[in-house]
Amino acid sequence: MLAAKQKGTGMASSADQWYIRLPDGRVLRARSTEVLRQYLKLGRVPWDSRVRRSADAPWQTLDRTEEFADLAPAEEASPSEPNPRTKARPAAPELRTLGVRGLVEELFNAFDSSLQRTKLVAAALTGLGVGIVLVIRSVADPLFPSEWKWAGYLGAAFPLLVLFSICTSILTQMTALELSRYRPARFSEIRAGLFGYAMRLTCALSLIGGAIVGLIVLLRCLPDWVAPAPAPETGFALETLLNVVNGTRLLLEVIGWPILILAMLLMGPILIVEDLSIGQGIREWLGMLRQHLGRIYLYQALAFAFAAVMTLPLVAPILLASGFVGGNPHPLSLSESVSFNLLVGIALTPMLAYLLVAHVFIYLNLRYEFFYSTRDR
Repeated sequence: MLAAKQKGTGMASSADQWYIRLPDGRVLRARSTEVLRQYLKLGRVPWDSRVRRSADAPWQTLDRTEEFADLAPAEEASPSEPNPRTKARPAAPELRTLGVRGLVEELFNAFDSSLQRTKLVAAALTGLGVGIVLVIRSVADPLFPSEWKWAGYLGAAFPLLVLFSICTSILTQMTALELSRYRPARFSEIRAGLFGYAMRLTCALSLIGGAIVGLIVLLRCLPDWVAPAPAPETGFALETLLNVVNGTRLLLEVIGWPILILAMLLMGPILIVEDLSIGQGIREWLGMLRQHLGRIYLYQALAFAFAAVMTLPLVAPILLASGFVGGNPHPLSLSESVSFNLLVGIALTPMLAYLLVAHVFIYLNLRYEFFYSTRDR
């Protein structure tokens, strides 16, 4: 399990990590006491900084912290020659900027992490699999009677969910290992737990997605159940009820679809980084939405904007060639539909890889670092 693999690395356990608030208000994180002591000795962390173990602990001065009190600078140091510990120097990878500024920096860092060969291959194979599933669905769609169209969509949704879960498991495990061990991860390191995490993620997303989509479908069908046949004149009470149902449906759909996307992208890091069960993962996800919904929406909007910039040059030629942009759209033939679905699936490779990697950064920022404002004094 990933948490067991990372024991002592600081990823799944924060027992020895420190948060450091610099004099200028920036908040950093050191992975261990020894790392922070080394940076104090080298002068890379100013002595007038404050530290604490967790979000619930108060900020303390370094000279009143037992682990660092012996490193206090001599009082007789000449004021004209500042002690090197008071000079802030660039921090190495063991120290990370927290808060909104830190997250934006990490979203840019996610570009480098997502463009690794192994991750791109996993995302490309997933995109190709998505294209194949869509091709099969489009070919089989005419075979289903109109009243059984939902079975075709459901039959396509399950393999798509499995493919997404496998890709999420690969990219999330590799990214978490890289961030904890400060080196590229190898596929052999995550192979053992791959299908266990993928199955757990598939079940969790099926529960959340089934609840949200089921509620939306129910609200869409409810008006036909309330008024199954059109009448020349609808009574005031029935018309009012239909308006309430339709308004509620629209409101819940506007809220429900983004929440489903939040679940699909954040559930992987929650289950895999923390090695939680399905029930624990869903509770953690609900608690995160309750506490940080606005911040999550902002962070995901930024991540999707970055992903769109990466993907547009690949998707635009496909849309132009298919006549969807700048041409006369027409129904695609079977061969054109096959080529279109396969090409779109492959073209979405950078977006899929980046979003999955970026959400590991987003989750770690929310889970371990997003507790306070960097302007807090």
